[in-house]
Amino acid sequence: MGHKNIFASDGCLAQLVFFVFVLICLFSYPPYGLLLGIGILFIRFQLHKKKKLEKQKIELEQVQKEMDEEEKINKRFDEMDKVINSMIKKGKIDKNFIKTQFADLIPADIYSSEKEKDNLIDEHIKRRLKGLAYEERELRKHEADTFMARSYLQRKKIQTLKKNLRQVDDLFDLTPVEFEKWVKRNIFEKKDWEVTETKATGDGGIDLILNRQDEHSIAQCKRFKKTVGEPLIRDFYGVMISEGVSKGYFVTTGLFSLSALKFAEGKPIEMIDRRVLAQKYL
Repeated sequence: MGHKNIFASDGCLAQLVFFVFVLICLFSYPPYGLLLGIGILFIRFQLHKKKKLEKQKIELEQVQKEMDEEEKINKRFDEMDKVINSMIKKGKIDKNFIKTQFADLIPADIYSSEKEKDNLIDEHIKRRLKGLAYEERELRKHEADTFMARSYLQRKKIQTLKKNLRQVDDLFDLTPVEFEKWVKRNIFEKKDWEVTETKATGDGGIDLILNRQDEHSIAQCKRFKKTVGEPLIRDFYGVMISEGVSKGYFVTTGLFSLSALKFAEGKPIEMIDRRVLAQKYL
């Protein structure tokens, strides 16, 4: 074995003999010896490079083959896991079926007896049971965390709504004109509307005139504690038609009756009551 390594193309003795031959050519036949030596060196370099590339190719092919084989085995194990999971859910595990169906995953040279094969399958089933139990615990934990998070957000939302509703109640301390100014500032000007107040002119049914680009709208503001009924909404809609506006806004600190909400359905009227004020504008 040692002699073979010494005289191999990459062995030390072979390298020494080759370079001695090149030196003899250089000193014995100049300048042809120089050209011959360069040519021999070039050929040897190319042969060595080719051999190295072939070796790398073989190694890569072997690695790819091993990876493909490993992927194939992993897929088979995944298939076996699915079968075992299905059996666990049904409450009946057929070991003989598993041994027959997935015999390629049980090396005969290692697990020769039926008992050894049963033990291997038992161990795998135990791992699957532990895995399923862990997954179940994690799922329950995630569901509990999600429920707690939603409950927390819901409580925060309710607390915020209650706080904002108290702020809506504070608007009752304003005069009607002050309330109109509050609506102008906190609802419309924040949405880039150009707002004109009309109370001083006594323009019936219109408290604010709204303009934004090509949009022309009006708003009526009612600082009410009581419910706003259908008649007020119907009158406001009549003003909208007579003014030829594209949309109307009815803002109140009270609530709308069901008949008022029903009348506004399908019409270009945005109904803003105490709940909307608390949720969107405070």
